[in-house]
Amino acid sequence: MARSRSIRKSLRVGGFLGAAGLTAVLAGVAVSGTGAYFTDSEAGSLTATAGHINLSVDTSTLALGDVMPGADQTASINYSLDVSGTSDVWLTFDPTDERFLAFSGAANNPLYPAGGLGRYGHFDVSTKASGRLFQSYNLAHVPAADLATATPCPVTVDGRGGSGEEITGEKDTNPYCGVPTAIKLASGLADNATGTINLTFGLTGLASGGQDATWADVPFTIVATQAGIRPDALDF
Repeated sequence: MARSRSIRKSLRVGGFLGAAGLTAVLAGVAVSGTGAYFTDSEAGSLTATAGHINLSVDTSTLALGDVMPGADQTASINYSLDVSGTSDVWLTFDPTDERFLAFSGAANNPLYPAGGLGRYGHFDVSTKASGRLFQSYNLAHVPAADLATATPCPVTVDGRGGSGEEITGEKDTNPYCGVPTAIKLASGLADNATGTINLTFGLTGLASGGQDATWADVPFTIVATQAGIRPDALDF
């Protein structure tokens, strides 16, 4: 009986050792297999092409002849857009051009000290879709010396507004109301959009002299931009 118990004890010990060895082998397999997974993939590429904004106009030269005081004249420009997204359209003037300063500059501007037409001229910008956008009966920006005290006509950041206040006599005054260098004509236009711009110019009753003279010779640019971008925004 003692021998039998010894054999059974040996078998139990041997079984334990065998099980322990198997566990070690399985643990080794698990460690060596960590990080091995099934995968699959597809290759790709990225390409990008730029969009475009193309503005077309039916005329770029407006000539008003035989303008008489108190009898304004209007000329129109029709435009169309070929654009990838949406676009804003602006009327712009170069503030460093002497011809613009002679039209609507401030007096004593170093680039053109004589200043603009002031109370002698009337200017109006409108579109077929939106009506009047800007007007002025005092085509002069505020002189630098008067900036602290003068109250110019109200104009928004989009160049809209102005004043329709006319003078009633030679000594009458109305607010400085210089033409903005950028006037938004339309916003968020889609591809194939069209529009009509109306520019009106006239002489007031103060313009009794200067017959047959050229009272205005001002260059402008019609600019189409990406929607929400000003035409005078810096490139970056």
